[in-house]
Amino acid sequence: DTLGGRGFVPFASPNYGGPVGDKASVDWPMIILKKDSEGLYEKETLFIALKDQNIPGKLCACGPPEVVEKLKSNLTNALQQYNKEVRVSFDEYDTANDWDIVWQNSNITSGMQAFSLAKPYFPKCKVVLSLLTEIYKLGWELVCGPNFGGNAVDWPCFIFKRLKSPMEQLPLAFGAIKDQNMPGKFCLSTTASHLQDVTRTISEALRRVKGNEGLKVEKDEYDADHDQVLRNTSITTGMQAFSLKTAYFPRNDSVLAITRSMGEKGWKLAACPMFGGMGASWPCFLWQYTGKKMQTALVAIKDQSWPGKVCVGGVEPEVGDALLTAFKAMSGPEAQKGLDQYDKDFQFAIRNTKMTTGQAFCSMQNSWWPYGFPMEVILGELQAFGWEPAGGPAFGSMQLSWPAVIFQREEKAQ
Repeated sequence: DTLGGRGFVPFASPNYGGPVGDKASVDWPMIILKKDSEGLYEKETLFIALKDQNIPGKLCACGPPEVVEKLKSNLTNALQQYNKEVRVSFDEYDTANDWDIVWQNSNITSGMQAFSLAKPYFPKCKVVLSLLTEIYKLGWELVCGPNFGGNAVDWPCFIFKRLKSPMEQLPLAFGAIKDQNMPGKFCLSTTASHLQDVTRTISEALRRVKGNEGLKVEKDEYDADHDQVLRNTSITTGMQAFSLKTAYFPRNDSVLAITRSMGEKGWKLAACPMFGGMGASWPCFLWQYTGKKMQTALVAIKDQSWPGKVCVGGVEPEVGDALLTAFKAMSGPEAQKGLDQYDKDFQFAIRNTKMTTGQAFCSMQNSWWPYGFPMEVILGELQAFGWEPAGGPAFGSMQLSWPAVIFQREEKAQ
């Protein structure tokens, strides 16, 4: 609220982190803010945190009293459509001193799945979309989806801002990447009137990308919680069990195929919440239909690698030159622009970068803690070409963490 009073709004939340020893790991949420230059939002914030890695599962929220009061009935009714046991109640762990309201038995993800072939803590797209829709009806927009946690624990969060001039409710679409699965999947939920078009848009775009030619639109016994599922997808580099290639790093061609095809149809990327738990990472996308064509670009950070890299796709060639100049000033003359056999799906990569503290051995410094100035440089150089941060999907698996930022801009009329 204080930052909102100064005109700053959260717009993306890349998630940093990495291993600390053989068994422990850390997570460092970063929140990127920018000026609300169009004056779209009030200063108030609605903050919601999902506590599904808990018994019972909970949804905790803080916000203006009148909004909380409306959500007490509206959101409860929406969640009870999927689980009749949902109720509003504090307990000794989540009290009125910490939160304005707590829903118990929320059941928003697949849960632990200890004795099942189902994947743990994967978002139920229908439930997530229903939750978000109820909040949008009250004149709020999701602007950021940071993820807190550490040591195989993930707490997805949602930051909403109140619109100064609420518009007519526009359709939403929610998608979740399930690449840590055989087969790879992209799960979708949206309004019934848009489902067929959204499914066709993304599936046709992905089929044109190498590795996705066998994509099928088909649900199985694990997919009842989603409106539609695209099977046999390859959106990350996958497991890479017998390769020097980094596992579950985002594929630029696949990610841009999804986001650009949606943008071409007038869907604006609102945020990229991240779900996960027990070593799994499930990057997600929320779109809102505006009818305006949008372009997207991707920046993915590969600090848990040698050499460190910042991989970029979908931007003007001049952006690469500007970033190289900046990184030479920060990282030294060894910074260089180029691609190797592991990054061929990206437009270019800045190599020998230092975006975090890395593995801090024999030091009081925190491992994998993000540096602020390099990210500020990336944001500034892309902003000079009209690119604004739209979301920070978190890719990775187990102790691997690959922060990313998706940039977006409105397509100029020809």
